[in-house]
This record gives sequence, C-alpha cells and structure tokens, in this order.
Amino acid sequence: MGKALQIRVSAVTWNQDLLEKLWPQLTELAFSVPIQHEKRGVLEMVRALDEGLTFMKWSKNRQDVMGPGIRKAASLKKELEAALADWQPREANALSDQLEDVLDQLEQAFAA
Repeated sequence: MGKALQIRVSAVTWNQDLLEKLWPQLTELAFSVPIQHEKRGVLEMVRALDEGLTFMKWSKNRQDVMGPGIRKAASLKKELEAALADWQPREANALSDQLEDVLDQLEQAFAA
C-alpha cells in the first residue's frame, strides 16, 4: 500500500436492478426500513433486513419465518467482509455464493 493509493479486495453489486429481479419481496422489505440507504446493493440489503429484524415491529410470524434466514445472511455478510479484509478472495467468493443461496431461500419463504 502506498502513501495515497490503497489496494483493496472488495465486493460490489454490479447491477442494482438485479436485486428487484432476483429478490423482489426482500428488496421491498429491506428498503422500506426507515434508515438512510446510501446504496442499494446486496450487502446493504442484508444490513437493512438485519436492522429491520432487530428494530422494527414485525409480526411474530414474520420474525419466526424470516428471522433465522436473516440472521444467517447477516452472519455470512460479516464473514464475507472479513474474508475481503484478509485478502481471501476465494473464500469471499464462496461466501457470496452461500449468501445468495440464503437470500433465494428467504425470498421463497417470504412468498409462502
């Protein structure tokens, strides 16, 4: 790392419109949480869902159905960010696949 130039390994949502295509109900739920949303990416969606689960007065049924998956997604997000910080792109990539699988399952659970 130089004095002014920093090298990072990062994860970005390359197409924010895909969120609504892949997980329409989760996207709507996540970004209806009244917090400041600077971006609308996958990691931001997971953060918003986790904060919604923690701070919003969601129904008991929604908490029971969605809670375990949201907590799993939040845990995977944290692991992914740690892998990126530790310059472990392969591990981060595997975690991103797992995170997307959990989001797929959550979307199906939400629709049920």
